[in-house]
Amino acid sequence: MFNLDRWDVALLAIAGYVAVVTLTRLMARHRDRLVADLERQAVAEQRRQKADARQQAQRSRKKQKQDAA
Repeated sequence: MFNLDRWDVALLAIAGYVAVVTLTRLMARHRDRLVADLERQAVAEQRRQKADARQQAQRSRKKQKQDAA
């Protein structure tokens, strides 16, 4: 069927190894970038939520002062 000698098999194995290692590294780098981006978004969202909560508390206190006056 296939007429492959030892050199052909060796080159094919090396090429397969290089392809798998390269793809693995590429996927790991992409995962790391994706995780970093999601972490950055999560931190920004937490900061936004804290700022909203502080703003809501200030509004509530201001309204209570107005109602008391």
